Amino acid sequence: MDPQDDVSDTRPAVRPRTTPQLAVTGLEVTYKEVIHALRGITLEVTEGSIVALLGPNGAGKTTALRAITGLLEFHEGTIVKGSVALDGQDITGSRAAGPVDRGVAQVMEGRRIFSTMTVLENLRAASGDTDALDAVFDRFPRLDERRQQRAGYLSGGEQQMLAIGRALMKRPRLLVLDEPSLGLAPLLVESVADTISSIRADGTTVLLVEQNTAMALELADHGYVIENGRVVMDADSATLRSDPDIIEFYLGQQKGGDRRHYADVKHYRRRKRWLS
Repeated sequence: MDPQDDVSDTRPAVRPRTTPQLAVTGLEVTYKEVIHALRGITLEVTEGSIVALLGPNGAGKTTALRAITGLLEFHEGTIVKGSVALDGQDITGSRAAGPVDRGVAQVMEGRRIFSTMTVLENLRAASGDTDALDAVFDRFPRLDERRQQRAGYLSGGEQQMLAIGRALMKRPRLLVLDEPSLGLAPLLVESVADTISSIRADGTTVLLVEQNTAMALELADHGYVIENGRVVMDADSATLRSDPDIIEFYLGQQKGGDRRHYADVKHYRRRKRWLS
């Protein structure tokens, strides 16, 4: 078979661009002027791509998102060094409304829906755009069926649909997702992955924080591994999927593809290369 005839990778090609849609440079963040959460991270997100931020709990992934979307002030966080630029324009330290006005929408960890409001009220709280509302219901028919139901009575998967749908009501150019598969059953995780792929296929750039590394690297074009507030590795997703450290420490496999037993999780065969 001619390699050019191979259509197994259906992800759309990412158009090269001189200026990245999002550029984070040397970013350092502290909480309450004491806790050093980010220690000079640098990353880029190209328009039309999916970029994944990977790493353990407490690594600084959510802090990075808060710095990008202007939510640090609500968590007593401060950017002490570095910059955040969107389409070449400096937005460092902007309040939350700034990035939103520039086309950035975020789905925070834990969904953060208005549980006492109906599905329809949740969506309209984000925007009164009827065309955007129709598009959300077309994407998530389950939400259309439950538009008058209180959000707190939805299943976990339906609540995640609602959280993503609410973000899409703003017609974002850049969608920031923080742990969208957290707490969901495997079949629902697959559904979330399909949704993210379709959102990118419609032309929206995606920045994804996800502890399900296998899912993230299947979706992403590029990934950054963050540990202890630093980027310790970044590469295209294919390179990361084949890297021995990523395989062992993030994909839960040993050489040869065998999964480790739970009892062996903390007994690694070797030291991470980036800690050498």
